[in-house]
Amino acid sequence: MFGLIFFAIILVIIYKYALKKNKKPEGFEDVLFISGLPVAWAYFRQRNYDEIGDLIHKLSGGHDFYFSCIGQFTYVNIASPEYAKILLTQSEDVAPKTEQNPTSNLYKFFGNGLSFSNGDIWRTYRKLATPAFNNALSPEMVGETTLDLISFIQQNLNRPIDVFEIMQRTTIEVLGKLAFGYKFGCLESEEIPHIIKVYKYITSTIVSPFRRVFRWIESNKKFMNAIEKFDEFIFDIIETKRNKIKKNPHKGHDLLTSMLELGEQEGINTDVKQLRDEMVNIFAAGHDTTSMSLSVSLYYLAKYPEMQEKAREEVISVLGNYPNTIPNSDQLKELKYVSAIARESLRIHPPVPMITLRKLKEPVKIGKHILPINTTVIVNAWQIHHNPQYWENPKQYNPERFLNNEKRHPFAWIPFSAGPRNCLGQNFSLMEQKVIISMLLLKYNWTLPDNSINKDKLLLAPQFLLRPVDLKLIFTERIN
Repeated sequence: MFGLIFFAIILVIIYKYALKKNKKPEGFEDVLFISGLPVAWAYFRQRNYDEIGDLIHKLSGGHDFYFSCIGQFTYVNIASPEYAKILLTQSEDVAPKTEQNPTSNLYKFFGNGLSFSNGDIWRTYRKLATPAFNNALSPEMVGETTLDLISFIQQNLNRPIDVFEIMQRTTIEVLGKLAFGYKFGCLESEEIPHIIKVYKYITSTIVSPFRRVFRWIESNKKFMNAIEKFDEFIFDIIETKRNKIKKNPHKGHDLLTSMLELGEQEGINTDVKQLRDEMVNIFAAGHDTTSMSLSVSLYYLAKYPEMQEKAREEVISVLGNYPNTIPNSDQLKELKYVSAIARESLRIHPPVPMITLRKLKEPVKIGKHILPINTTVIVNAWQIHHNPQYWENPKQYNPERFLNNEKRHPFAWIPFSAGPRNCLGQNFSLMEQKVIISMLLLKYNWTLPDNSINKDKLLLAPQFLLRPVDLKLIFTERIN
C-alpha cells in the first residue's frame, strides 16, 4: 500500500512539473491536450488493457489527433488509419524512430536492433535479414514443432493448462530453429529451460516504473545480471555459428547463418555486438507477439464452441480427418476461416497496442495541421482497431469480418505496423499461427475451466507486450 501511495505522489509531482515544462506548439491551441497521468497510473496498477484502451478513448473523447504529456515530454497521438498512413509511409529521413536513451532498460536489452535502429544500420541489417524470412515460409518446420506441442499436451489432457505458456514454449522453439538453428527443448519437459526463465524475467520487468526512478534498488542489479546471462548465451551462439560456417559454409538455413554468409558475400562487417542486438530483437518480436495472438485465438475458440467447430470443419475439409497432419503452403491458402481467426485476434487485442515513437526531422502535414520538426508522434493501433467508423461492433470478436469483400482502409489493421518499417516477420507469423491452430483443431477440443477468471472477458496485463492473465484451457482428445 505504501508503495502505491508513494508512486502516486511521484506521478503527481511529475505531472505538475510536466504542465509547466510542456506546451503545445504554436498554432495547435485548438487541439485536445490530455494528461498521461491516469494512463500511467492504470499501467502501474496492471489494469486490464481493454480498460486502459477505453480510458484513453474516454480521455481523448474519441479524437484521432491529440496531444499527451508523460514525464518531461509532449507527443502527438494519432488514431485514424489515414493519419497513420501519412506517418508510417514517410521515409526515415523524414520520420525516423525515436532514438533510445542509452541509459534506459529498453536500450540495455534491445540495443540498436531492427526494432529501434535507423539509417545505415537499419538498412544494412534489414537487407541481411529479409532473405532468411522469405525462405522460412515453409510450414513444415512449424508443423514439426507443433507435433512436439501435441506430445506436451498429451501429458496434460483433461486438466487446466496455461495456454500462453505453452504457446510461448512453442513459438520459442520455432524461433530457435528459424533464428539460430538451435533447439531450446521447451517442450521436452515441464521444467522451462533456464535461459528462457532469464528471458521471461527480463521482459516481465523491463518496463517497471521504479527502475527508471530508483536505479540503485537491488532488483536493478538482478535485472542487469539477467541481461548479462542472456548476452552470454547469444554471444556463444554467434561465435559457434561463425566457427561452423568457416568449416562448412552454406550448410545452415537459419537466420543467423544467412546474415553472416550474406554479409561476407557483400563485404559487410557484421559486428558481433550489432548481431547480438539483431538476434535479441528478432527473438523477442518473433515469438512474443505470435504466442499472444495464438493465445487469444484459442481463448475465443473455447469461449465460442460454434466457431471452434466451424474452423475444425474447414480444416477437415482441406486436410482430411487425420490428426498430426502438417498442412502445406497450398492447403494453408484454403484455410480462409482459420486465417480470419488469426487476423481478428490481432485486431481485437493487438500485442503491441502502441506503435513505436517517431521523431520528425522535417515538417509533416497530418490533416489540417503541419507538425514541426522534432515533434514526437505515436500511432495508437488499439484505438484504430476499435474505431467503429472502420469496424462494426469493434468490441465483438467476429472473424467473419475478414471473410467478406468489404473494402476497408488498408491502415485500419496494423498489428505489424505498416509502411517501410513494417514487421519483417508478418507473413511468417501468420503462417505459423495457421499451422498451429489447424493442427490443434484436428487433434483436440478445448474449453475454458468453469472457474476461469477469463470466462466473461479476456484479461490482458499491460507488460512490455500484452499478456493474458492466468489464461487456462482444458484440452480433450477428439474421437474421430
